[in-house]
Amino acid sequence: MRNIEQLIKELIPPNNYQYRNGFSNEHIILSLSEKEKAEVEETLIEMLEDKEDDLVGETLTLMKSTDSLPTIQKRLNLTNSPTMKIIWASYINEIKNGDEKMKEIALTEMDKVSEKYSRIGIFHLLVKFSDNRINNKIRNFINHKDYLTAYNARTSLGINTNEIIKREQIKNEIGTKKW
Repeated sequence: MRNIEQLIKELIPPNNYQYRNGFSNEHIILSLSEKEKAEVEETLIEMLEDKEDDLVGETLTLMKSTDSLPTIQKRLNLTNSPTMKIIWASYINEIKNGDEKMKEIALTEMDKVSEKYSRIGIFHLLVKFSDNRINNKIRNFINHKDYLTAYNARTSLGINTNEIIKREQIKNEIGTKKW
């Protein structure tokens, strides 16, 4: 059995861009023995009790940790950020394989997310709710004037992006001028 403290360090790197950008711990989670999984789960729940860290929540979600639901619910209740409310609600929804109350929270909070990069970041979480009302709200952004917003709305819904890419190329005169 591997050292749990070391496993936690591998699973949850420091909370900064350098360590977490593009980070995935799914391969580590899949390699855990049942005993390791139980100890890691207990430690992660304790960590989440003390500090809001969405990677800890995401990891517990990947582990399908039903024991973490009260702590994730606590995090949902404590946050004032619409983006974080959607993140925590999505974790609960995923662990429970669907939850109408969490869908309602996501639907309500989605309208409160106005910052571009926050909105782009939640599109892919929102589609996991598998709710037509939420997907229709995302659909409102597929022709958004901002390229990244439109592109991410389309990719989250599985819509072809060729049209939006071509629009951006024409707008920026890419490939239209000769040397």
